[in-house]
Amino acid sequence: MAIQPTCKGCGQLIWGDYLNALGATWHPEHFTCAVCGRPINGTSFQVHQGDPCHFECFRERIAPRCAYCGKPLVGEYLVDQWGTRYCKEHQSQYPHCAYCGRLVPPQQQEQRNDGVRCPVCRSTAIETAEAAKPVFSQLIRWVGAQGLRYNNLPINLELCDRTKLAHYLGEHTPMHSLGATMSTTYMQAGRPLRTEVRGVAVLHGLPSTLFQGVTIHELGHVWLVVQGISNLPTWAEEGFCELLSYRYYSQLDTPEGRYHATAIERNPDPVYGEGFRRVRAIVDATGFPRFIESLQTTKRLPTV
Repeated sequence: MAIQPTCKGCGQLIWGDYLNALGATWHPEHFTCAVCGRPINGTSFQVHQGDPCHFECFRERIAPRCAYCGKPLVGEYLVDQWGTRYCKEHQSQYPHCAYCGRLVPPQQQEQRNDGVRCPVCRSTAIETAEAAKPVFSQLIRWVGAQGLRYNNLPINLELCDRTKLAHYLGEHTPMHSLGATMSTTYMQAGRPLRTEVRGVAVLHGLPSTLFQGVTIHELGHVWLVVQGISNLPTWAEEGFCELLSYRYYSQLDTPEGRYHATAIERNPDPVYGEGFRRVRAIVDATGFPRFIESLQTTKRLPTV
């Protein structure tokens, strides 16, 4: 004897016409849209959280919207590292922000020498010495708390444009660098006699979190000069300074901090990225306080 089907919608036995959908049987009038409550006629429908919906109801009432054009996202779409959802075609239509990687539609674009800046980064940008001063003081204190001392050396901060930064870096054309250590090396008989540090220079207009990380990196270079640590290979020096920035970003524990920390971790550059990973491996093996003590005493990286 055949088992009489039961409607999932009303729980009653079905004696007439019925339909199969979503692994159950239904009275046609009880297979209804979870959004508008009207019956779903035909064989096509959208499923949302296990419930059926009219395609139009899903599109207009449930589907997420593209952050850039506002269209419902009913097919494949992209989500960036900030959780922003958008249409796939925008990936090739809009440039990425030079500082955070967000897409920047035309009406939001601000062109700078190093690329486009988005409104989010612009909103926290460090543009003036007055805005930078209290942040810089806090960063000096943070570096000191890590065990790095500057022997009472007064350290100045200069915000500058790309041309001035390239001058400090000794570059003929502006490059990707966002900061520089301002120092003078005195030579004698073709050999370095001593190096004097005046401070650090950072590109103006960086979003606050990135400004902080770049400044920490440069303060790492300053500490190496003050301690007379001058013979490290380039990968080790830059890797050490990147490690300081990484530690700072990680301690912030903010979305921006995590973004920049991840960028350091994944940097493919053979000097900055690989240098960071090699120095980090040493620190993981020795512990940071011991690493700093050994570096300060021996003037070279600890061996593990």
